[in-house]
Amino acid sequence: MDSRLFDRINGLIILTATQQSELSGLVTHESCLKGTLLLEEGQICDRIYFLEEGVLRSSCSVDGKDVTRWFSFPTHFATDYFSFVYQKPSENNLVAETDVTLLSLSYLALQELCRKDSVWIDLNRRLLEEYYLSTMERVMQFQTLSTAERYQQILAEFPDIETQVSLGHLASFLGMSQENLSRLRKRRQRLNT
Repeated sequence: MDSRLFDRINGLIILTATQQSELSGLVTHESCLKGTLLLEEGQICDRIYFLEEGVLRSSCSVDGKDVTRWFSFPTHFATDYFSFVYQKPSENNLVAETDVTLLSLSYLALQELCRKDSVWIDLNRRLLEEYYLSTMERVMQFQTLSTAERYQQILAEFPDIETQVSLGHLASFLGMSQENLSRLRKRRQRLNT
């Protein structure tokens, strides 16, 4: 079991050795090739993932156009939270942007843990709080930052992102055209030389 999972969880709530052991017995280790669809729009999301290696991308279709909602990097949790929590059809796709290794926990396994011990309810609540705050931060970025500032911010947080995801998906995530992203990249490269 990847110790980073417990490091990440213990940053939210502290698990006992028994609780860690219970979780370890329910988590599945998975490897997926680039392009693997983990969740398709219209399906009910029944798994939450912890990313060990690689990049996942969440997207949706808007007027027939593929729009990137978010990326998930190593040590991130990834799921369609609304579909997972409410067991309703997802409005998103979840795809491996690169080859990935991850740990997954089913909805039913999490519900069983929650019935046995309230610490899992607390963890679920903390994850939902993180998701909400992340979503609000993203909304604020779109309301207050220019596309160039959003580009600089993602590079500061994830310096290798341009080598891990397609430029079209990155442009979509940043809310700009691929041509605009190319201009920003060229300008940045000129400044760095």
